[in-house]
Amino acid sequence: MAITTFHKFILVAGKHDRLLVDLCAEQGVISRTKLLDYMERHLVAPSEKDKLIDQLCRASILYEESGYRFTVNPVVADLVNFYERRGRLTNAEFLRDQIFEIGKLTDVLQQHLFEEPPAPELIADTVDKLFRVVRQVRESGHQHYLACMRAFGDMKRNSEEKQIDKRIEALKTVHRRYIEPLRELIDPDAEPVQKITMLRRRMADLGTKTDLLNESVELDTLRARLNIDIQYVDYTLIRHFETLIDTSRALFNSLIEEKNIKDALACCLGRMDAMWTQLDAATVLAPGLLSFQAAGLAKTGTFFSDVVHKKFVPRPRPMKITPAGRVRADQLLIFKKMILDSIRQHKQIAGWPEYVARRFASYPAAERLKAVALPLIMYQPPFTVRSVPATYLGDWDEFTVELTDFDVIWEQDHVI
Repeated sequence: MAITTFHKFILVAGKHDRLLVDLCAEQGVISRTKLLDYMERHLVAPSEKDKLIDQLCRASILYEESGYRFTVNPVVADLVNFYERRGRLTNAEFLRDQIFEIGKLTDVLQQHLFEEPPAPELIADTVDKLFRVVRQVRESGHQHYLACMRAFGDMKRNSEEKQIDKRIEALKTVHRRYIEPLRELIDPDAEPVQKITMLRRRMADLGTKTDLLNESVELDTLRARLNIDIQYVDYTLIRHFETLIDTSRALFNSLIEEKNIKDALACCLGRMDAMWTQLDAATVLAPGLLSFQAAGLAKTGTFFSDVVHKKFVPRPRPMKITPAGRVRADQLLIFKKMILDSIRQHKQIAGWPEYVARRFASYPAAERLKAVALPLIMYQPPFTVRSVPATYLGDWDEFTVELTDFDVIWEQDHVI
C-alpha cells in the first residue's frame, strides 16, 4: 500500500513534534544553516540531519527554495500554530484597512435597508460580505494577540543570550510594527471604533425588519452570527489590544531600568579605585580562627547594585536620638479633682464645653473630650447641669465636637 503525504506528515510530526513547533514559529525563509541549528537543539544526530530534511520536504512540511533555503508550508504552520496557541503576527495597518472596509459595507447596508421597497437579495449579499470581513478581523486580531504575547515570552526566555541593547532594539521593532498602530483601533474617538459602532446600530435596524428576516432564513442566520463576531471584536478583541499595549510598555520600562542598572554597575566596576576611595567607612576586623573566602562576582555585583539604589550609605554617621524628658502627669491628663476644683472656684460656668476648650487648651483633645463628658455621666455630682438652647461647635485638632450646650452650677451647701 502506498504511503500518502498525510501519513508521511504524521510519521515525521510524531517523532519531531517540538522541532516542528519551532519551525512553524518562523515567519520567513529559513536558511540551511539555521535549519541545521534547530536540529542541533533538538538533539538530531549529525548523520540523520540530511535524511530528516529530505523527509520534511517529502511530507510537504518544508518547501525547498533556491539557494538551499526553505519555507514552511502555510497549511502546516496554521495547523501547528493553532494547537500550539502561538498565533501569527498580522500587520496592524491591515486590521485598520479591514475595519475601514467594514465601514464602507456598513454604508451600503444602510442604503439598502432604507430603500423603498427594500431588496432582500442585496441586503443578504451585503450582510454576507460584512460577515466575512468581520470574521477575518476577529481571527486575524486573535492570532495577532497570541503571536505578540508569545513574542514577549520569547524575549524574556531568550534574554540571557542577547545584549540588553539588542533586546531593547528588538522590542522597539515589534512595538513599532505590530503594537503602536493598534492605538487607533482602541481609541473611542477614532474612526475605526466609530465604524464598528455604526455597524452595531445598522444590525439593530436590521433586527427590526421582521418581515425580511421571516422571508430569508439565510439572512437571519447571517445576522445572528455577525452579531456574535461584532460583540467579540467590540469587547474581547479591543481588550486584547489594550493588554498588548500595556504589556509592551511594561516590558520596555523594565528593560530600560535593567540597562540603567547595568550601565551604573559597569561604571562602578570600571573605576574601582575611585569608588573605594569614596567609601571611607572604617573596616571592622574581628579576631578569630575562621577565615572567609572573598565574595564572588555575583555577590559583588549585588553589593554595587545596592550602592546604586542607595541602600548603603557611603559615609555612615551615628544616629541622633533626642532623649526623653520628664513631664508631670497632671500636665497630660485631666484628673477629676482638677475639674471639680474649677467648678467650685467659679461657682457657675456658662457654656461648659467652651470653658473646657479654653481652660485645658494645652491638653490632648481626647482628655478635653473626657472633661466635657464628665458632668453628664458623673454619679451624684456636687453640681447641677442646666441645658442651654444652643449648639456648641468646635474644631479640636483631630476631633470636630458638636453637641447641645450646657452650664454647670456648683451647689453651695455641698461639702467635699
